Amino acid sequence: MAQRKLECVEVFQIKEAVQKFDIYGDKIIVLTHKNVLKFSCSARSTQTFYKSKHVKSLALSQGKAYLGCGDLSIQELDVSVESKIEIRAPTRSWRISKQSISSIVLYKDWMYCGGSQVEGSAIKDWKRRCKPTMTMPMPKGTNVEAMAVVEDFIYLTCNKSPSVIQIWLREKQQKVGRLSAGSKITSIFTANDIIFCGTETGLIKAWIPL
Repeated sequence: MAQRKLECVEVFQIKEAVQKFDIYGDKIIVLTHKNVLKFSCSARSTQTFYKSKHVKSLALSQGKAYLGCGDLSIQELDVSVESKIEIRAPTRSWRISKQSISSIVLYKDWMYCGGSQVEGSAIKDWKRRCKPTMTMPMPKGTNVEAMAVVEDFIYLTCNKSPSVIQIWLREKQQKVGRLSAGSKITSIFTANDIIFCGTETGLIKAWIPL
């Protein structure tokens, strides 16, 4: 591996712990423990959105941020014009008070959200408030904590087996395998048929199909 020096050229002070972020143009959308922040690199200004929504997950595509919330609602924020749309209404029930949408993944023109189950539909159908095209139930008391979607598979990790990546067939919603990371998984990422995960012990592990 070539050894090259790296120089820090920018520091943005958010003043809150950064849980996740994504970039569109010169805008940075930041998910913290309490808020969703939009930071403008050119103007050096910060705006706060959804203070009361307890946003748990973030995905960004084509200038629109999709946010999974603690009340099981899904919000869409247009990064450019700052318009906001609720594409899934909150669910109000004492039975689900401890549930949330803890993972949102965009794949092609579909959006998948994970919590006590995995649901997926075309984004246009989410906006029409249609019933999800696919629903993949999880065992009782199980919550999806991280997820990635590719052409044939859905990879996910749950609170009851936090060191394991479960492998599901995307179209049949059938569990077909598992990968053990050896310690709690904090994130999952896929690229070029490689599955990556970050762990609580500071490791990044990768698997390739044989």
